[in-house]
Amino acid sequence: MGMRVFLTGATGYLGAAIAARLVKTGYEVHGLTRRKERADALSAFGVRPLVGDLNELESFLSDLKNCDAVVHVALEPGANPARCDQIALEAIKASVVDGRVRHVIYTSGVWVHGNTGDRVEDESAEPQPAEIVAWRPAHEDAALDLVEHEVHVAVLRPAMVYGGTGGIFGDWFREAREKKTVTYVGDGSQHWNMVHRDDVAEGYRLALEHARGAQRYIFADETRFTVREMAEAVARATGAEARPWDREQALEKLGLYGAALLLDQRVTAARARRALGWVPRHANFVAEVEDLHRDWLAGEKATVG
Repeated sequence: MGMRVFLTGATGYLGAAIAARLVKTGYEVHGLTRRKERADALSAFGVRPLVGDLNELESFLSDLKNCDAVVHVALEPGANPARCDQIALEAIKASVVDGRVRHVIYTSGVWVHGNTGDRVEDESAEPQPAEIVAWRPAHEDAALDLVEHEVHVAVLRPAMVYGGTGGIFGDWFREAREKKTVTYVGDGSQHWNMVHRDDVAEGYRLALEHARGAQRYIFADETRFTVREMAEAVARATGAEARPWDREQALEKLGLYGAALLLDQRVTAARARRALGWVPRHANFVAEVEDLHRDWLAGEKATVG
């Protein structure tokens, strides 16, 4: 029997891809979900579902303590995601101290780097987080501190994730179909780091197998397109028109999330490549955009079916 892995956010955009990859590799995956109908979907591709809520420890803690590893991906929506994440960290610590968990994977993101400007940053840079994730660096540190209990801890920072039907780029394809527009925030001169969802899922598998001690890893391809370049690529592939969204109007409508979308960032995943052997199969959003659009259409058709 393979390693028993407890996965939070198992039915989410990123979590579902991670779950599928781990099951395919031979792990016994226990996936936490809040909804019974989603539990049935997890069972269909080999995940052992657990209906529970991160805010209610008694709904999942005993199962978590009996797993070998925990992969924490869930980010609860709402006014206080930091509080829910803190509860999850407390549960993870309890499962380490009074359970069998010996591998911990904690999900953060590149927004903890804030604006990097022309600098290309790696995991050694001092965090300057966007306000929406101002709490993340302290939570990263809390996860890494668990190494004192003789567990292996990896903090993973995915870049802007694309692929499939979800996420912001899935929304772009959807807008293009429904409105014949692709709207991007600001003038589009900001750079986003990118990574395909399948490549992120592979990175999580590699982190479970190879990460030792306490480490941070960025997952991003080495392209650094501007947002305008990517929106225009989607527009060409879909026959739509790329349109800017006035910065101030976007900030008024989207608040802190809008401010994060305006970040100008450049990061590198050199450490993940060296230490984990991570090599992304998808390395160029703009060059692959037509294939990505076809994949999106197929995913939408399958969902409707």
